[in-house]
This record gives sequence, C-alpha cells and structure tokens, in this order.
Amino acid sequence: MSDEAITDDPFKLLIQSIVDYAIYLLDPGGHVTSWNAGAERIKGFQADEIIGKHFSAFYTEEDRKAGLPEKVLETARREGKFQGEGWRVRKDGTRFWASVVIDAIKDETGKLIGFAKITRDMTEQREAQQALLDVERRFRLLVEGVTDYAIYMLDPNGRVTNWNAGAQRIKGYMPDEIIGEHFSRFYTPEDLKAGVPTKALETARKTGRYEAEGWRRRKDGTRFWASVVIDAIKDETGKLIGFAKVTRDMTEKRETQLRLEESREQLFRSQKMEALGQLTGGLAHDFNNLLTAILGATDLAARNIRDEQKLRKMLEGVRNSAQRGASLTKQLLAFARAQQLEIKAVDLRAFLDEAITLLRPSLRKDIEVILETSDQLWQIDTDAGALELALLNLSFNARDAMKDGGSLRISATNQLLEGQPEDLHGEFVALRVSDTGSGMDSDTMERVFEPFFTTKSFGEGTGLGLSQVFGFVKQVGGAVTVESEPGKGATFTLYLPASRAAQTAAVHKANGRRVLGQVLIVEDDELVADLAAGMLSELGFETTVAHSGKEALDKLAGGKRPKLIFSDIIMPGGISGIELAERVRARFPELPILLTTGYSEEISGSHGFPVLQKPYELSTLAEALQGVLKRTVTAA
Repeated sequence: MSDEAITDDPFKLLIQSIVDYAIYLLDPGGHVTSWNAGAERIKGFQADEIIGKHFSAFYTEEDRKAGLPEKVLETARREGKFQGEGWRVRKDGTRFWASVVIDAIKDETGKLIGFAKITRDMTEQREAQQALLDVERRFRLLVEGVTDYAIYMLDPNGRVTNWNAGAQRIKGYMPDEIIGEHFSRFYTPEDLKAGVPTKALETARKTGRYEAEGWRRRKDGTRFWASVVIDAIKDETGKLIGFAKVTRDMTEKRETQLRLEESREQLFRSQKMEALGQLTGGLAHDFNNLLTAILGATDLAARNIRDEQKLRKMLEGVRNSAQRGASLTKQLLAFARAQQLEIKAVDLRAFLDEAITLLRPSLRKDIEVILETSDQLWQIDTDAGALELALLNLSFNARDAMKDGGSLRISATNQLLEGQPEDLHGEFVALRVSDTGSGMDSDTMERVFEPFFTTKSFGEGTGLGLSQVFGFVKQVGGAVTVESEPGKGATFTLYLPASRAAQTAAVHKANGRRVLGQVLIVEDDELVADLAAGMLSELGFETTVAHSGKEALDKLAGGKRPKLIFSDIIMPGGISGIELAERVRARFPELPILLTTGYSEEISGSHGFPVLQKPYELSTLAEALQGVLKRTVTAA
C-alpha cells in the first residue's frame, strides 16, 4: 500500500463513522459519488442504492418542480457555497427538516470537480422551536385580544415597548401614538408632582412588584380609577430587562362601592334617628311621669304642710319618684357603659340567697322560683348593686313573659371559657336566668338588648332593663347570651369574670356614724350644694360652700383647712373638679378629697381620686366619706 493510501485511510474512517451528519460527495452534475453511515441513517438509502443517483431525489416534489436542486448547485458553483434549511425526503417517503451546507470542490487549477454536501436532521429542534413560536404567537394573540385589561411592556426606563387592544380601549392611544413614550403621561398632575411614577418603578425594581389603585388619565384628559400592577422582568442572569404592566379600569366598580357605602351610611343615619326618636319618646314618657309625681307631691305637701302624716306621705312620694329617675338614669349609663362601678369580690352564693329573698315578694304567687348553685362556686369580680339591678331586670322580664304563671330558674356554674362567647378566655361564672314564658322569635332576639326596644304595650315598660344588663356585663369584662323559641321560654346567661381576690367581698352599709369636722363643698349648683350641706350636717359635719374651683382655692389659701373636700367634677370657670383636686393634692397632700358627678368621661381616667356617683343618698354618702377618711388614716 502506498504512503498516500495510508494517509487517506484515517480520514475516510472518520467520515464513515459519523452518524449524526450525512456527509457525501456529488459530481459536477449533482450525482452522488460517496455515502457515509450518517447519510444512510438519516436518508434511509444504502450506498449501492444511491451512488450514481442524482441528489434531487432527496427533495420534495414541489421543490423539484420549482427547480430548487439546480438553483442550489448553481449557487454553490457561483459563490463556492450554499447554506439553507428546508424539507427533504427519505427513502420511505417521509419528510424531515434538514440543515444543508454544499461546498464547491475545485482542483489546483480551479476547475470544479464536484461538491461536498453535509446534511443534518433538524426536525426535533424545528418542532421544539415551532412549538415555542406557536406558544408565543398564541400568547401574543391572547394579550392583544384582551380588551378589559391594559397589558403592555415598559423598558427599564419606563418607556412603552408594546401595546395591546385593552390598553388602546382603556387609555385611548393607538400603538403608534404611545410606543416609545414614557408611561408617566398616564398619571395625574398631582401624582406627577409627588413623583408617584418614579416611586412605582423603584418599588418594582427593588421588590419585584408594585401594586396600587389611583386616578389615571386617558388620551382625552378624562380620569378613570385604575387598579395597577407592575412586575419587574429579568433575564436568566438576573438583569432587569423591563417591566410588565397590567392596568384595569375600576371606575364603575368604585362608583358602585361608593354608592353602596353611601346607602349604608344613609341607612345607619336613618336607624340612628329612629333610635334617637325612641330614646327621646321613652325618656319624655318616663320622666314626665316622674315629674308629674314630684310636682303633684310637692304641691300637695305645700298645701298640707301642717298635716305631718300627709306631709310625710307626699315627701315619700317625691323620694320614690327621684329614686325611679335615678334608676332610669343608671340603666342608661349602664347601656352606655359609662356608669362608675365599684368592683369587688362577691360571694355569688350568698348574694343570690339574699337577692332571691328580696325578689320573691315582687313576683306573683303563680311563679315558682328555683335557685341552683354549687358549694364550689367561684367568687366573681363585680359591682354588687349593678348585678342586683341586672338580676331584677331579668326576673321582672321573665315574670312579664309568664302571664299564666310558670317557673323562674336561677342557676350559677363555674365555666372555663376558651373563646366562646365573644372571644372570652379564662375562668368565669355563668349566671343563668330561665323562664317558661312565651319566648321570643329570632327578630326579637336580635333587638332584645336595644335601648327602649320592648314588646310590651306603651307605658308598660321602658325597654331599658335588658340594655342595662348588656351594658353592665360588658363593663365588668363579661358577656351575655340569650336562647329562646316562641312558646318555649327564654334563658339569659351572664358570663361574669371569676374573682382573683382571696376574701369574700362584703357589701358595706353605712351606719350613719357621726364624724365631726369641716367639709369644703365645691358645687356650682346652689340647690345641690344646699342638699349636700344638709346631708353632711346630718352626718355631723360642718360645711363651707364654694361655687367654683377658683373660689375653693381662695378659701383654702385664706382660712382654716377643712377635714375633707367634697367637689363636683364638671364646673364652670375653667377649673374642673379633677384639676382642683390635683392642685390641692400638690399643696396639701394629706387633705382627703372626694369627687362626685352625674356623668363624665373623666370618671374612667387615671386621676386616682375616689368618685361618688350622682344621685346619691345619705347612706351612700356616709359610706363614701368613711372610705375616704379610712384610707387617709391608714396612709398616715
């Protein structure tokens, strides 16, 4: 074998071993003169089947009719090379997508002696690419076909790079009018001045997303309420290449929402006015009754001033009417949760025993009262007087529901609550008041705690009893629930917080013990000041009256210091009772101070001074004074 043959063998072996490319030679006329394994695998022809055949056999019929094989060879002959892609045909007639390179081969004199042809099967790659193109085309058609959303791209600087039909419909710009423009032109002048567009892009750049609602401008200058989302778009290396922006016109939805809110506000105002009307009517009715009794009694008392028995009877009537007025006011304050409560640890078993004893005479004989408690019943933290009033209101409500008699069951059990009712947690005592009366429907139960709502005939009830119960339990940190069905009675359950104190609370009664000393009364109402002075005199105190905070300070500066100061909270002249007490405390820290008020938002403040609720009687005044003086002696 010659040296040249030995040198050629490795190259031929290399060409023959390649299976991913069809590599073969053509003579100047386009006939196959060699055939490698790759050509055999890709095109399906054996070497003896194709050598000598014209390479146009690999072309489709339509390409042959168009003269494509000849044009390909002519290009390679003229330019030295042809490169392209297209459909080719295998031996079995199936088609594949081919990447083709044809190089012209010339001898050392430049004479064309043939062509080298390399073909690669690119069907899979083309199908993948075509699938991607189809997806992109469908996505583009989808985006461009959406008309309810403005969907478009921004470059990293915020300039519009494409524009869909929704953007055109919502914003009013044609693509050629807006592509290349900065997206800030959609913003209002006030937003532009505030730098909102810049902040939006900066937020999207830093966090990947910006979302907001606000006014935007159309091409014609009109405004619309827009919901906007801007997403940062980054390439595979994490580099920002732009932003995707989606805008939706929410004007109609926003206007609907505003109309709905306005309707709700109108309904609320209407309900509030209705409630105010009920409140006014109820108060007018009840207080007119009270005032009639008071005016009539005082008139008769004046006419019968020498008849001691009749005078006492008339004064007793005045006192009873005033107590009813005080009770009515207390129920209003309880519903408003503005009454001052004296929270103490109460032994509920002992309390209920006493309360039932007082309650039985107020019920009809055809009503059986059943009391059920446990020896292990926890003490509760509550105001004994307010609890007694709540129990009476529930019992009287039950009595009125049992027109033909029945049973009233009062029970108390320990309860460990874990979120129900009303998100309460911890130790509570459930006080239940159940009756076998007429019951309530669902509509009545929804309104049962409303002030002045009542199912009784006009004049038979104020409608404040159950609202007092509601306000009281809320104020002590508890809850109240109601269960009822028409004809099956009703059960009200009061959840009262268990006491943290170790000792049983005692309900103190003032004994009217006389304590000598001087009391400075500070009260702007002359009649109330005279009544307070009279009560304090009954208790053995001497009194001095000041009608303003300034007058009280002047008396303290210029005369003998009193044993105690008894001051109203709300007074004219620029110095309230609390401010007066603070000034006195600063100058005379040892001087006892007792405040009083009918109603003030300052009661619940952290001023640290004891407060006596108006209206008060002699016994409650004595008890309050004893408490203040006792604390002063203990502190000393």
